[in-house]
Amino acid sequence: MSDFDYLLDLPGKGRERRWLRERLETLSVREGITLSAAVQRTQPRDMEQAINCLQSLDSYTMRLNAGSYAALGQGYLLNDTAMPMDAFPFVDLTALGQRYEDKHPGLFVGNCYVQYPKEAPAPAYHRGGPLPEDSDWGVKLKLASPAVPEGVWLRLPGQDFCGDESSTEETLVLQELWVKRWDECGLLDARCVLPQIENLPAQYDSVANLIYDGSNLGYVLAEHGQGAPGFMEKYTAALALEGCHDLRLALDISQNLGCYDWLPCDGPEGFAAKHLRDAGVPDGLIHSGGIDLNSYGQHLLDELGYLPAAGDGGYIRRNSQEFTYQYSTPTPEQSGMSMQ
Repeated sequence: MSDFDYLLDLPGKGRERRWLRERLETLSVREGITLSAAVQRTQPRDMEQAINCLQSLDSYTMRLNAGSYAALGQGYLLNDTAMPMDAFPFVDLTALGQRYEDKHPGLFVGNCYVQYPKEAPAPAYHRGGPLPEDSDWGVKLKLASPAVPEGVWLRLPGQDFCGDESSTEETLVLQELWVKRWDECGLLDARCVLPQIENLPAQYDSVANLIYDGSNLGYVLAEHGQGAPGFMEKYTAALALEGCHDLRLALDISQNLGCYDWLPCDGPEGFAAKHLRDAGVPDGLIHSGGIDLNSYGQHLLDELGYLPAAGDGGYIRRNSQEFTYQYSTPTPEQSGMSMQ
């Protein structure tokens, strides 16, 4: 954050400053490199522009191991063309890198080349409106090594970089930490986008396993149940129903949402009115004031085994479908127990 703390001194409101401080606190290695390129291209004049700059970082493209024109040209040849290897000695790699820059304007930052987006991203925030959510991730990890004891942040799921298929955000972090394997790293901090998941460092004794599960959670949230309507509401309600605070169990619940019945209704009154309407009762009688819809709706929900989902305006219950465990280990009470 120290490289960008000047953004907190830009003109702006207190809530914008708090948003920026929190966002910059966990800026990942990739985001830091991209932000360096973004602010050198267009320096934000106020906090509104700084927030939009941070929200646009995923629209930039990065090439790893491309810190010079020659390296950029070589990476382009290796990963984007079918140039035979015996022709490489006859290629002016520097000129090729310069040509690449002409077609894909960007900036060298350290050992990376950051390409600017082809079109300016649409602003995600306008002053006076709601602040944007930083939610397109699953887990953020602060990892340290003997060479970098202060640590750096990894945002999961990591991005694949332009060009070499082996170039990923995880690769960039390993390089930044001067290590080759995750077991050479220590975990300083870990955060999950799901507020229910608590104390991640205590849940894992392997950084590699945490990275694997954190990436999977990010993919689950990005897919939104392969586009299923109301996925996040149902998933959040299922996590609350199970009292889930464990990342592994959260992943299992995401794979077993068919084990839960979800009613996105507006309280007992709305449920009772729909039930009566489906039974053929006319709307005039339903809304005559002669029926205690609230009590009747609660009676129906209790009979069906539904429980309210706090804050979601819906109801959820477990059904009889078998719950399969892939990530977590069931407790003795859960083993062999079907959903009821």
